[in-house]
Amino acid sequence: MFRDNPLLSQLKQNMRQNTPSVEGTVKGTERGFGFLEADDGESYFIAPPHMKKIMHGDRIKAYIETNGDKTSAEPDTLVEAKLTRFIARISMTKNKLTVLADSPVINMPIRAKLVGLGKQKVNDGDWVVAQLKSHALKDGSFAAEVTGFVATATDPNAPWWVTLARQDLAKDVPAMPDSVEFKDDTTRIDLTDKPFFTIDSASTQDMDDALLVENTAEGNLKVTVAIADPTSYIPADSELNKIAAERAFTVYLPGRNIPMMPRELSDSVCSLVAGEKRPTLCCTYTINEDGALAEEFEFFTAWITSQHKLSYTQVSNWIEEVSTEWQPEAQLAEQLQSLATFARHRQQWRKNNAIVFPDQPDYSFELDDSGNVLAIHVEHRRIANQMIEETMVAANITAARLFRQNGDVGVFNTHAGFDPEKIDLVVELLTEHGIECTKEHIQSLPGYVELQRTLAEKANPALDSRLRRMQSYSIISASAERHFAMGLDGYATWTSPIRKYGDIINHRLIKATLTNGSAPSATEDEVILMSERRRQHRMAERDISSWLYVDYLTPAVESKQAFEASIMDVNRGGLRVRLLENGAVAFVPASLLHDNKKEVKCLVETGQISIKDQVEYSLGDVIYVNIAEINKEKRNIVAKPVEKIAS
Repeated sequence: MFRDNPLLSQLKQNMRQNTPSVEGTVKGTERGFGFLEADDGESYFIAPPHMKKIMHGDRIKAYIETNGDKTSAEPDTLVEAKLTRFIARISMTKNKLTVLADSPVINMPIRAKLVGLGKQKVNDGDWVVAQLKSHALKDGSFAAEVTGFVATATDPNAPWWVTLARQDLAKDVPAMPDSVEFKDDTTRIDLTDKPFFTIDSASTQDMDDALLVENTAEGNLKVTVAIADPTSYIPADSELNKIAAERAFTVYLPGRNIPMMPRELSDSVCSLVAGEKRPTLCCTYTINEDGALAEEFEFFTAWITSQHKLSYTQVSNWIEEVSTEWQPEAQLAEQLQSLATFARHRQQWRKNNAIVFPDQPDYSFELDDSGNVLAIHVEHRRIANQMIEETMVAANITAARLFRQNGDVGVFNTHAGFDPEKIDLVVELLTEHGIECTKEHIQSLPGYVELQRTLAEKANPALDSRLRRMQSYSIISASAERHFAMGLDGYATWTSPIRKYGDIINHRLIKATLTNGSAPSATEDEVILMSERRRQHRMAERDISSWLYVDYLTPAVESKQAFEASIMDVNRGGLRVRLLENGAVAFVPASLLHDNKKEVKCLVETGQISIKDQVEYSLGDVIYVNIAEINKEKRNIVAKPVEKIAS
């Protein structure tokens, strides 16, 4: 009887006018309630009945209700829905089609209908792509359309297909055209008699860089970097180029990769296979005894024949004298020793004059034919990795110099340092930690580099973590900009054209300088797509790793195996740790740190957790944990300390 009552509506409107409202982002939880993280920095509780009208990540306007000393948010208006295109599983409820979003914090079934699947049938548990078409806060109820099929419920490849579909990445390998013609308008030097060699992982097939190392009479080191030349087979106006531009990168995931170009090109025709003559784009540069990169350099095209396919492991074992199982011939041994010396000198120069990222181990999954994890191997960065890294970094610095000499046109990796909108907070935080600086100084490249050295000396993980949140994002740019995170005036990659479309563009631009010709530069849309694809690839690698870790660590719940773990984040619910043995990330809720949750304080700002006002856990600490719980559906790993702090 009160429905559509104008007096009641007027009363509600009058009450709303006297109730404060805020905008913010919804944070859901697995327990039905949520929080509104308001734009003003406050956090407001959202009761379960209200959460049924909204979803995690939604931006909403809400009214703030006060009851005694407690406040809560009542959703009023949808500003922007977080869920639009999403991955879901089919759920048949009372013969009605619903979908369950593949999300750790969105648990409600959403009614759905099939659109555009043709004759494709779907069954309970199948993986699909869906589009949200109506929102409960705006339209009264949630509804979705199923627009794509991903995998059956029992498909052993589902983790990979779901991960790729979630990021909207292609899962197929590009088809090779009936014929590919070699075209070249440069004058190629014949270097097929020179002893070039490659160093890659033992399983690598798409080898795109080979090296030649020579000592000069002045005591310096001359390095020739020869890079595979796919642009001689892929014209800028070809269909293959369109495919490479759309994909932007080769996708590397545990257990498989999806190439940017047909495998016949990436793994054979263009790959610098030992003993095979290949066209290359080359750069020769010189490194002085102190590790400085000389100003003189030369780019040219050449034919080479790599004489050796080497692996990181065999080269590192030999140089580090770990094993004598493999021994290089005399000429190769001299090159490798010279390159190792170069890498050490060059890395020291960059530590003194630029910025070198701290070494972090890589973790590789060993899988069986069905995609099950047999083992996870820790791969520390060794001397051979440093040798290749330093030669490629120097080559990319050299390309940036070339582009600066030719109108600043190219594809550049850039980083602007601290976010300008947060620079005042940065200065305030540094001052609190005894680091006096001005915002003008740390916004300059020399000042930023100096600050990073100071921070490295302080070795304060909590401070480093807080400052990372105030950094700008690294982006790909079509104009020459500095790379603050590397401490470099410019950085333009061209050494992986088999795997990166930006490097293909740079190859064409470099070749244009050799022939006094022209080549298309990157458009704004292209660099935006490259940045987005790079983000999607990182997310895909993270997602598939999480899936594999959950399966691999499930037996550890029963065995109660203890893992050494590093604290990598502190939030208001607890802390996140990385298991050092295998790289898995787990969450340790505050409730598992101490029996009395009221005595636990999560000090997010300082990266610490105190118990009974005594700091017990800090960012960077190494602790021992057990796996307490694994949720395979949500792909969550919950850990607990081996020894809980006593009450």
